[in-house]
Amino acid sequence: MTDVRTYQLAKTNRQRRRAVGAAVFSNQAWREIGRSLGLSRRELQIVRGVLNDRTEFAIAADLGISQHTVHTHFDRLHRKLNVTDRVGLVVRVMAEFLALTVVPGTVLPSICANRAAGRCPLLNRELRHAPAPPPTRNA
Repeated sequence: MTDVRTYQLAKTNRQRRRAVGAAVFSNQAWREIGRSLGLSRRELQIVRGVLNDRTEFAIAADLGISQHTVHTHFDRLHRKLNVTDRVGLVVRVMAEFLALTVVPGTVLPSICANRAAGRCPLLNRELRHAPAPPPTRNA
C-alpha cells in the first residue's frame, strides 16, 4: 500500500471517530444535558468538542476563539462539574445523560428496555449500590 493511500485511510478513520463522539447524543439530549448541568452555550460547545476528541487548539479554531479562551472555559468547566480532567468531564456528561433518561416526565427516550415494565435498575439508585446477592448452589 502506498504512503498516500495509508495517509488517506488514517485520515478517514480519524474523521469517522470524530463524527461519533458528540453525535452519540441528539440535539435535544445536548440541550437537556446543558440545562441540567447549568452550562452556557459556549461551555456546551466546548464539551461537545471534547467528546469529538478535539484538542484545545482545534476547538478554538472550530469556534473562532483563542486557545487561551478555550483553556479558561476548561478551567471553569472543571470547577463547575467538579472534575479534574477530560475523562472526568466525559464521564460526568454521560452520567448526567443516564440520570436524565430515568427522570419521570423526561423528554429523552429511555435507554433501558426494562423501564416500561418497572424493572429498570437505573430507576432505583439503591439497587446500584446494593451488594450482589450470594450465588445459589443447586444440590
